[in-house]
Amino acid sequence: MAKKYTVGSLTGAELRHIRQGLLMTQKELARVLGYAHKIRISEFERETNPLPIPIHIQQAVVGLWDSAGSTLDAQGSVRRWERAAA
Repeated sequence: MAKKYTVGSLTGAELRHIRQGLLMTQKELARVLGYAHKIRISEFERETNPLPIPIHIQQAVVGLWDSAGSTLDAQGSVRRWERAAA
């Protein structure tokens, strides 16, 4: 069963867990979320002095996680991830 996350209280560690569970790099997640560079994702995930994660980003990331829930394996990773052509 996939872990449930709550929009409004998503932490940087939880964002990292979701990203890694989706088998995405910071750069890939940044592009999906409309950022030009991976630094923004790094700033959100940072343990020391993290940037607050905007609600619309939390909603998007939790939505990605929830939609992938049926394809998660026992370790919480997506079994098969189709990458879009660059």
